[in-house]
Amino acid sequence: MRFENRDTEVFMYLVKTFVADRDKYLLPVNEHYKLNPNKTLLGYYDDEYVYLIPSVLIGLCDDHLTKVGKPRINIQNALNTLFRANLIKVGWVMRKDMRYRPEKRIGGKRRRYITFIRKELKSRRGTIDA
Repeated sequence: MRFENRDTEVFMYLVKTFVADRDKYLLPVNEHYKLNPNKTLLGYYDDEYVYLIPSVLIGLCDDHLTKVGKPRINIQNALNTLFRANLIKVGWVMRKDMRYRPEKRIGGKRRRYITFIRKELKSRRGTIDA
C-alpha cells in the first residue's frame, strides 16, 4: 500500500519488518501472561485489533533509523495518515475535535495502544500480516 507521505511509508515498512522479526513478538490478549524475556514484546492482538505498544514501537523505529543514518519520522503525521486511511482506531474528544488513542485493559493494566484494525490490514496489500 502506498501512502501520501514518507513518514507513513517508513513507519509501516518498519512495523511490518518488526512484526516479521523473530526477536520480536505479539501475544494474544487472553495469553498476556506468557512473556518471553529473550524477545521484545511489540504488543497484543485479538480477533478485531492489533494493539502495539507505542513506546516500544517508536523506540525501535528511532533506533533502526539512527543505525542506518536516516532522519527520524514524525510519528504524529504517520498516525494521522493511518487514521485517514482507516487502518487505526481512534476515539474523539468532543471538545476541540481532538483525537486520542483509545485505552485497552490487558492483564489488569489500562494503557493506550496504537490500535490497528485487523480486517483493514488483511484487505490491503503492503500492510502488516496480522
